Amino acid sequence: MLRIFVKRGAIWRFHRLTRDARSLPISVEWDRRREDRRSSSAPVSDEQRREDRRGEAPFTWDKAQFVVVEEPTRIRTR
Repeated sequence: MLRIFVKRGAIWRFHRLTRDARSLPISVEWDRRREDRRSSSAPVSDEQRREDRRGEAPFTWDKAQFVVVEEPTRIRTR
């Protein structure tokens, strides 16, 4: 299943994507973050993180105010 996260405040974009995705297996959701929780001044031990795993946001985040995320498929175990 695909999920679309829309930037906070992009009301027109949210309503448009919600309307256009109505008949598709897509979930349109607001980005609930209010701010970046990490800051470069916060001390982080070597055990917590050796390097930042986050990459740059996709171009759609800044240009179109949304990002598309594909949910990983679940593997059934016995």
